[in-house]
Amino acid sequence: MNKRLLKVAVTTALAASMAVPAFANPFSDVPAKHWSYDAVTKLAHDGILDGYGDGTFRGDKTISRYEMAIIVAKAMSKVDQADAGNKALIEKLSNEYASELDKLGARMTTVENKVDNVKWSGFVRGKYDSDTSDGHNISGGNKHYFLALEGTAKINDRWEGHFASETRHDYTTSGWGGVKPPDTNNGDGTWFRIWASGSVGKVGVAAGRKWFGYGDNMVWGHEATGLWLDIPTGTFKTSLFAAKPTQGNGAVSLNDAYDTNIYGANFNGDIAKNVNFNLLLGGNKDDGEQQMSRWGGATVTAKIAQDLKLTGTYAKTNADDFNKTHHIRLDYKGTDLNKPGSYGVYARFFKFGRNGDPSHDDEWDSLKSDSRGWIIGVDYVVGKNIQWTNFYSDQKVDISNSAKEYNRKLFRTQFDLHF
Repeated sequence: MNKRLLKVAVTTALAASMAVPAFANPFSDVPAKHWSYDAVTKLAHDGILDGYGDGTFRGDKTISRYEMAIIVAKAMSKVDQADAGNKALIEKLSNEYASELDKLGARMTTVENKVDNVKWSGFVRGKYDSDTSDGHNISGGNKHYFLALEGTAKINDRWEGHFASETRHDYTTSGWGGVKPPDTNNGDGTWFRIWASGSVGKVGVAAGRKWFGYGDNMVWGHEATGLWLDIPTGTFKTSLFAAKPTQGNGAVSLNDAYDTNIYGANFNGDIAKNVNFNLLLGGNKDDGEQQMSRWGGATVTAKIAQDLKLTGTYAKTNADDFNKTHHIRLDYKGTDLNKPGSYGVYARFFKFGRNGDPSHDDEWDSLKSDSRGWIIGVDYVVGKNIQWTNFYSDQKVDISNSAKEYNRKLFRTQFDLHF
């Protein structure tokens, strides 16, 4: 049987299984003595077809070729249940009504395109932190339920619109409550990130408010409003950006982050088999209040064995002191959300200078600036699209001031349910 017609038939049958759509009838009637009536009656008798919604084929009246094409589409969608004789009959019917099936398919394609114009993704998270220190209370708001939702709308063949929402609610011994700290733009179910992405010629373009990072996100990994350009430059991919941070002083190392602008370039490419190199160079407006105005970092990622990957980052700023950041991560295997039972084990070693980078991804307050320490963790896929994460970290915080330095021990467990 013609595979294209079969695809059309399956799509049409899905819509027709509930009711005959209210399209204008562009088809002529099937003559009363046409062989099609006997054919579909036989298919109904053999259990391939159910007829109209009331279980009959209304043999006492003629029907349009449109209605007959819908019935044929239903038969084609069940061709694998038919014996050799009925398969031949379905083949004959599909050839007879090929033109009508094509027209129905075009109509259904238009409907499908409208339905598929917006795609949704995200995850639901349940998280618990045990976060203790030497006489210091570390709350962090990380005992919570969390919903991340992102929509992508197709504008045309080159451009898409994006919108993201996050909702977080803590659970405590005293009850439930939405988290609305004074210095946050996360909102509570609002569409707080909105941007467009597409291309102009061969140059990729993104503009608006979004989260972005480069390399392993240990130099920059936070939200901003701005413009991003991805330029094809041979072996190395070149990205340019000019943006304004939007997550405030609690999320970045820059002082008065709301009042500064950042700009820079990122270069990424493979420098050897199984070895990737990323170089980020940037700067920011300095009106005398910032500790830095120029910064950069290099990240090397290497597959050193079949299931072993090593990543290392070195970053530096032009601040007067505490101006270096180091991060090393070793990964064994890794998770695949489509494969329950898959897992990844990792170890991390870090030292974040107080002014060592403009804004590394603090990963929900687990990687503070002005700290050093290590993390060991395990990710495990307990079911399709469900990941369980556990890690333990031993850290020293405020390492730039020996009088204030303290020990921190963090254990985190969380479930992420992706959709």
